[in-house]
Amino acid sequence: MHVNAYARPASTGRTVIAIAQFRNPDAPQLPWEDVGAEMTRAIRRALFNESDFEVRIAPELESVVSQPQYLLSNPDPSVKTLDIDYVLIGQVTDFHHTAALPKDASRWGLLSRRHEAVVALEWKMVDVRRHRVVCADHTYGVAKASWKKSVDDQYEGLDVSAYLFWNTPLGRAAHQAVDNTIVRLRSLLPATQGQPVILELHAGRKVQVQGGAASGLQAGEDLYVSVPDLSGAGQAVHDADTGQPLMVRIADVKGDSATAWLLGKAPQGIELRGATLVRSRPPDPNLAARQQLVSP
Repeated sequence: MHVNAYARPASTGRTVIAIAQFRNPDAPQLPWEDVGAEMTRAIRRALFNESDFEVRIAPELESVVSQPQYLLSNPDPSVKTLDIDYVLIGQVTDFHHTAALPKDASRWGLLSRRHEAVVALEWKMVDVRRHRVVCADHTYGVAKASWKKSVDDQYEGLDVSAYLFWNTPLGRAAHQAVDNTIVRLRSLLPATQGQPVILELHAGRKVQVQGGAASGLQAGEDLYVSVPDLSGAGQAVHDADTGQPLMVRIADVKGDSATAWLLGKAPQGIELRGATLVRSRPPDPNLAARQQLVSP
């Protein structure tokens, strides 16, 4: 299956990321086979809570992008839009207690070796549109660990998928490694893919828009308001009074933001924060029913 075959644009304007399963450590201290899988799930959970990004799970795409030959191939120029903007690929390189390592490989304090748990993730972010790596890093986390017990004794009866694992030294280090990875992603990737998005609604139907001159907005132009439906595609929002597609008029444009006015009344039960502003009229899945209501 060609990775571009099921393409469609992100409806929210947010950057859409898929997280491919991380590979396990090459030299694990513990006999756990799902370390990479659990770190993958942890990164997904963390990104789900980030309002700047939208997380998708696409096993077929993740598998293809993880192959070395993918970066040597050329994108299909006939495909204009993609469901996924980026795929994160990588490996858990460190997942161990320093006390169980050779002395030369340990971290040292002023007088002695530090007794720590260390978790490190080496990763790359692949741009699906261009088949190129756009950023890469090696992020890690550390936590204090006991030197009185062996590593096996400290994790007896646990594995990485257990909830209580996150209370252990390796669990705390893994949590920090995931947090540091998210911080790096936020600093390296755009939060949106060029589509203007409603950020705030103020009194008097005034709205604050993310996306300004850089998104091609111009003062005086009218744009449709679009929100995602259950499938993730965009659909029209309708004026509560007239039933016509709700629009906004751009009033003032700056570099990366703009102010606008709603040209109508927002319907109840529809959250306009995060709605995308588009120039083409969005589809209306209930158009036939609406036409019947207004027909004589």
